Parts: sequence; C-alpha cells; structure tokens
Amino acid sequence: MAGLPAAYERFLALKLLLRAHRQRFIPLVGLLSVAGVALGVASLMVVLGVMTGFEADLQSKITAMSAHVWVQGYSPGGVPAGAEFTSSIEAVKGAEAAGLCASTQALLQARGGTTGGVVFGLDRAAAERVVGLKAHMKMGRVPDFSSSAAEIALGRELAATLGVLPGDSVVLVTGRSAVQGIPRMLRVTVTGVFEVGMYDYDAHTAYMPLAAVGRLAGDMAPRTAMVKAGDILDARALADRLSAKLGPGYSVRDWLMMNRNLFFAIKVEKIVMFLILLTIVTVAAFNITSSLIMTVMEKTRAIGVLNAIGIPPRRLSRIFIIQGTIVGGAGVLLGLLLGLALCAVIAVYPIRLPGGGSVYYLTTLPVKMNWLLDLVVIPVVALALCILSALYPARQAARLDPMEAIRYE
Repeated sequence: MAGLPAAYERFLALKLLLRAHRQRFIPLVGLLSVAGVALGVASLMVVLGVMTGFEADLQSKITAMSAHVWVQGYSPGGVPAGAEFTSSIEAVKGAEAAGLCASTQALLQARGGTTGGVVFGLDRAAAERVVGLKAHMKMGRVPDFSSSAAEIALGRELAATLGVLPGDSVVLVTGRSAVQGIPRMLRVTVTGVFEVGMYDYDAHTAYMPLAAVGRLAGDMAPRTAMVKAGDILDARALADRLSAKLGPGYSVRDWLMMNRNLFFAIKVEKIVMFLILLTIVTVAAFNITSSLIMTVMEKTRAIGVLNAIGIPPRRLSRIFIIQGTIVGGAGVLLGLLLGLALCAVIAVYPIRLPGGGSVYYLTTLPVKMNWLLDLVVIPVVALALCILSALYPARQAARLDPMEAIRYE
C-alpha cells in the first residue's frame, strides 16, 4: 500500500469532504470556513486597495502643482536669478525642468471676506514647465508670468471664500518689511481659478508672477529653484545629485523628504490593517481545524481500516492536509473574485467622502490594485494559514491505533 498513487489521497480527501456525514453540522462548519476565508481575503484586498489608492492619489496631487525637488540658497537673496543657474540644474541627470520661485504668507482681502494663504511667485519656466498651472485652470486664464503685472490665480476654495471671480480685485497684505518695519499691501487682479482636487492646495494657495511677489514681499521672499524630475520616484536620487553638484551653499529637499511623516504614517497604517484583517482569515482557519477534528472523530473506523490495510500514517495525515487545502483554496478563490469585484465597483462608482475635501485630503474614495500584493501575497498567506490549520487534525488521524479504532467503532 506504500506504493498507492498520490491521486488516491486526493480522491479520499474529496470523498471525506463531500459525502454525507452523520453529524449534519460538520458540512455547515466547512461552509462557514470557506465563507470566513473568502470574507477575510476580500476584506484585505479592498482595504489595502483603498489605502494604496489613497497613497497614490495623494502622491500625485502633492506633486501635481509643486516641485519634485526644491533648491534653497543660504544667501539673503536665495538662489541666483537668471536662466544660467536653472540651466545648470537641468543639466543634471534626472532633471526634466527647472524654474525660479518665491513664496510668502499673506492676508487676502476681498468683498466676500478675508483669509490667509500662501502666495507663490513663479517665473515663466516654473509656471509652464514645472507647475503646469494651465492644465488645472477651471475659469479664466493664467497670469502673465513673464511680466511684473499685478495678476493672481486663486485656488477654487480660496476664491469661493473670498467671493471673487476672474476680473475681480484682491488686496494682499504681508508681514512687516525688514527695511521699513511696516506691512506691505498690493492690489492684484484675479485672472483665473484653478483646482487640483486637494483641499489644502485649493483653499490656501495662489500663484502670481515672480516680479510681483518681489514688489509685495521684497527681501522677505528669497528666490528658490523648483525642479521637476523625469520620474517622481527618482526625486530623492536627483536631490542627492543636485546637492553634490551645488555644494554646501544650498539646501536641496525632495517631495518625499518634505512629506515623509505623512507617507510613513500611511505605510505603517497599511501594515497594521493587514495584520488586523488577517485575524479574520485566522478565525476561519480555526473553523477548518474544528471541522477536520470532527471529521476525524466521525470517521475513526474508516481511518482505522485504511491504516489496517497498510496505508502508512504519513499518507493518512496527507489526506486531511489536502482536505484543509481544498477548503482553504475554495475560500481564497472566492475571496479573490469578491475582492476584485468590490474594487471594480468602487473604481467605477466612487464613494464620496464627507466634508467635500475639508475633512480628508480627497473628495472621493480612491482604489488602486497592487497586483503583487493582491494576487500573490494575500492568497499565499491566507492559504498557508489554512494549511497550517489542518496539521493538528492530520496528526491526530495519523496517530490513531487501527485496532482500537476498529474495536470501538
């Protein structure tokens, strides 16, 4: 009997699984095990898909109208003006475009109200090649960034707070000048309204020509170089290359460094959620253990007969391991199908988040599948737990004494 083909073990496992039981609740426990594994796998896929989508959407919106790498100078005026400095930055491997920027915090006053915000002054290269402001305009036009005109583009939420439209005027008030010691004021014309889809940008950001910001903030707004990387994930390596080229007189930071706490928190939360939701699969695995133990108890005589005719204990235990694998595999397959279906529904019919973006960073619930995680890691981990849950009942079946099993059955 030691030479019995392996297919016979699978046949016995299926027979024990599908045939009628004296105890009717044993098949019910098996079905609950399949449902539990499916629910756990689907929950893992949906939750991690949403968190991956949130991370990707947040990443794209953070970099949508901002630089991938920022270069700041330690001199009072910041980085050198002119195209020569930005051209030297663009010559570095991985740098796609560069431009000059200056920013200041300001109080914005209009007929509809007063609020604070951050005003960015851009040169033409930064506005067109780095920020790409034109692609996000919803009303009006972009300011003339090649001039010193007192023009400004406002975020959608900021414009709504101030109650202004393209063509209206806004008064900007900054902090005290280092020379005169009094606040500076500048009346500007709203040329357009943009929308990124990220509430923090849309509610607190404005763009105007670099020379106009110089008139408003003067020495309080030193020049900064904005750099766009060919690949946003290469921003850190690009920052290292720029830092090595420019030397100790400059501070170079990439977008990941500036938002590292946020993205680190998201990664930690993904790991924690994975471990928490994995408990659903673990509980379902305990159900598999229970159903197999009851099957061993009910089929004690049959196991004893198989042992008595020469099937070794090792192969008897394999029968129950195969049975646990079949139950777990069915649950994993159903969970994969359910998880993919739910993720597809969320992608096609987005769920709107409360607050319109003011509570969360985003307005709708995003979802993005990580195929390595969803189709490899989650199924393998879930199936491994199911197989491990079958080891104890399989060991108990292998340890049955055939004579005792037949005598008392």
